[in-house]
Amino acid sequence: MQRKGIAYAIISSATFGLLPLFSVTAMSSGQTPYSVLFYRFLFSTLLYGLFLKLRGESFRVSSRQLLELVVLGAACYGGTALFLILSYGYIPTGIATTINFLYPVMVALILFLIFGERPSMGIAIAIVLSLGGVALMAWSPGANLSLRGVAYSLVTIFCYGFYVVGLNKTGLREVKGSTVTLYVLLVSTIFFGAIALTQGGIQPIASPQVGVNLLLLAIVSTIISNLTLVLAVKEIGSTSASVLGSMEPLTALLVGIGWFGEAISGYQLAGICLVIASVLLVVLGKQKKNKKQPSSIGTPKPKAKAKEADMA
Repeated sequence: MQRKGIAYAIISSATFGLLPLFSVTAMSSGQTPYSVLFYRFLFSTLLYGLFLKLRGESFRVSSRQLLELVVLGAACYGGTALFLILSYGYIPTGIATTINFLYPVMVALILFLIFGERPSMGIAIAIVLSLGGVALMAWSPGANLSLRGVAYSLVTIFCYGFYVVGLNKTGLREVKGSTVTLYVLLVSTIFFGAIALTQGGIQPIASPQVGVNLLLLAIVSTIISNLTLVLAVKEIGSTSASVLGSMEPLTALLVGIGWFGEAISGYQLAGICLVIASVLLVVLGKQKKNKKQPSSIGTPKPKAKAKEADMA
């Protein structure tokens, strides 16, 4: 199960790292950030909801769990999506993505300050290595960054940090990952639809090419990334899942090099090495543990867990 959790976390961060590729392309065609976000979550909800319905899955949750889903979906996950895409208009997407990755520090702080959980030495070292790697990847001599863009990116740290912890420390830990994912997508759709209506209305999709980008944004960087994150947190916990999220800025950097033809500097290469080292440290540490983590995050019933494994 530890290997599954590690794989889920890496897939989640890697697919989320592709978000700028699809969203910026759509916005460059004239779509507003609010319309892009609305279509992103609308398509995600419809496609994923249909998929689960065909599988005959139940969407029942308690009233308390529904309230937790509304808060996480709008304030935490929705807030992350909103401020991240807004930051793209002020600072380079790679910089915004790397700043967003600082959320593992927020996760560790929340768990320590609110829940009294001290990170292990291995996790602490992995956090330092990953943050050092991200700093090197984002560093650019003479860069003139917009303070508003940086501020937007910093807000995502708080939003996403509370989202990751919320998945583990609320009643949602007893809910199937597929159900949590669907409700988060639905709440986000309503949230961004309301925002778009107050910001000039929901724009029609500009072209078939924009439609394709929005579909890829919905499937790859929303459904897959969010579902695998939920499953990762259930398997290996909030802190480990967030540290393994270092694949997110690494993916964004590789997209810039391979897709946009951006050059890689010595600093960025050194950053890549540190990020990979942090991931390996978490992986090796988890393989040595005797499945102690599941007991602290709520062990699902065998039947439910089997279904979740099928979803992957």
